Amino acid sequence: MESALAPPTRLIEYPNDLSGCDFAEIRGKRLLYMCSTSGDSHFVVVLGYYAGQKEDFVVKDLIEPVDESGRNMVKAVLARLASPEYADAHVFFL
Repeated sequence: MESALAPPTRLIEYPNDLSGCDFAEIRGKRLLYMCSTSGDSHFVVVLGYYAGQKEDFVVKDLIEPVDESGRNMVKAVLARLASPEYADAHVFFL
């Protein structure tokens, strides 16, 4: 019976401050990412999909990581959405 169930989604708990993130709507989910530079190199860090909030002692945002099968699609979307200098940037996934 358990084999018929989908595996649980692993969520990342992130401090309740996503103000520095950009976002894109992809297939009804809100993808969180940040563009940055290091010297002459441009890169993008993809946090994952926003999945709500959790409160224990403090409020934390919950983020669903992008699975392996969806990474190429996310890279293509970000190449179209990001400013031109980030079109060919390296993309890192958490």
